[in-house]
Amino acid sequence: MDRFNYLFDRYINKTATPSERWEFQEILQSEVYDVQLKELLDLYFANFEPAEFDYFNSSAQQTLDAILSERTTLHKVKSSTGIRKLWTRIAAAAAIILITSAGLFYYTHKSDTNQQANLVKQDIKPGGNKAYLTLANGSRIVLTNTKNGQLAKQTGSTITKMANGLLVYSIENTKHSNSATNEYNTIETPKGGQYQVKLPDGTEVWLNAASSLKYPASFAFLKDRQVELTGEAYFEVAKDKAHPFVVKTDKEHVEVLGTHFNINSYLDEPSNTTTLLEGSVKVSLLAPTNNREATTVKTLMPGQQAKLNGSKIQVTEVNAENAIAWKNGEFSFNDEPLQCIMRKIARWYDVEVIYQDIDPNKPFGGTVSRFENISKVLEKLELTGSVKFKITGKKIIVSK
Repeated sequence: MDRFNYLFDRYINKTATPSERWEFQEILQSEVYDVQLKELLDLYFANFEPAEFDYFNSSAQQTLDAILSERTTLHKVKSSTGIRKLWTRIAAAAAIILITSAGLFYYTHKSDTNQQANLVKQDIKPGGNKAYLTLANGSRIVLTNTKNGQLAKQTGSTITKMANGLLVYSIENTKHSNSATNEYNTIETPKGGQYQVKLPDGTEVWLNAASSLKYPASFAFLKDRQVELTGEAYFEVAKDKAHPFVVKTDKEHVEVLGTHFNINSYLDEPSNTTTLLEGSVKVSLLAPTNNREATTVKTLMPGQQAKLNGSKIQVTEVNAENAIAWKNGEFSFNDEPLQCIMRKIARWYDVEVIYQDIDPNKPFGGTVSRFENISKVLEKLELTGSVKFKITGKKIIVSK
C-alpha cells in the first residue's frame, strides 16, 4: 500500500522515472486498486482551485480516465511478444544490481538455498509512513493510524493528513498568526518509519526513519524560518528572499533562501553531511561551547556535499542523487562500510545488528528497493559471497 501511494505521488507530480511509471501501471493491472486511485485523485485535486490544475488540465475524473486509458494501452502493448520480451529484459535489468567494493553486487556464487529459506522464514517487512505529531499544547497525534482529513486547528492554520502520507499546514488567517510564532510543533518518525510534511511557509520536508523536525506553527512574523532537525531529512524550501530558511542540527546551521538539499545528522553516524541538489546553501559549523557561534562557514553549489569532520567542513563533489535515494524508495550504497549499510537497514526495518567474526568496515555498494522484505535485501548482499546473515526475531546476525 505504501509503495502504491509513493508511486502515485511520483506519477501525478510528473517526477516518476520510466521504470516507476511502468511499475505504477503494472500495479494498476489489478483493478482492486481502482477505488484507492480514485480516492487519491479526489484528495489531490481537492488542494487546488480549478485554475491551478496542471497535470491533465482537467478534473479528478478526467485524470482518472486518462490513467486508466494508459493502463489499457499498456495491457495491449504487453500482449505483443516482442514488447513482452523487452519488458522482461527491462524488469531483469532493473530488478537489483549490486556491487562489491569494486562495483556491482554481482551474482558470482550459487545461492545457499538453506540460508535463503531461513531468511524468508524469519522475514521482516519494510518500514512505511509512520510518525507522531506533537502540537504546541502537548497533544500527541499518532499519524500512522489516524484517519485522513483535518487533524487539528492552530492559530491561523489547519493541519490536514493526506492519503499519500503527507501532512499539510494550510494558512487560513495571517492576522492571527503572530501568536503562532511562539508555538512549536514536532513531527518525529520511529525506526521503520518515514513521513512527509508541508510546512506553513510551503516548504516540503521528507523525514527518514528515526528522525524529528521541530518547527513554528507559523513563520509569518519571524525574521528567519528556523527549524531543528535530528536524523535525516530532504528539504524543498519555498523561496522567500526576505526570510532565509535555516536548519539547525546539533553541530551545524544550514541557511538557504530556496533550494533542494539533504541533511544527514544521525547521532550514531561518524559525521554530519549536507548534500545540495539545487540552488545554494551556506553550511556553518557550530563551536562545541555554550555560545554556539559558527567557527567555519562553507557555501555549497549543486552536486557538492559538506561533511563535518571535527572542527572542519570538508566539501567534495558527489552524485547528489545517491544522498536522496532513500526518499525515492531505494537504498543506495557507494563503497560504504558494511556497518554503515547495516545502520541504514536497522533504522528502516527496526532491527538490532550483531557482528560475528567479520570486518564491519568491509566496503560494499549498489542499489536495492527499500520496499522489499528484509530477506530480499540481505539475499542480494549475500550474493557477494563475502557475508552471511541470520534473522533471529528482531536481530540480524552478520558473519562471514
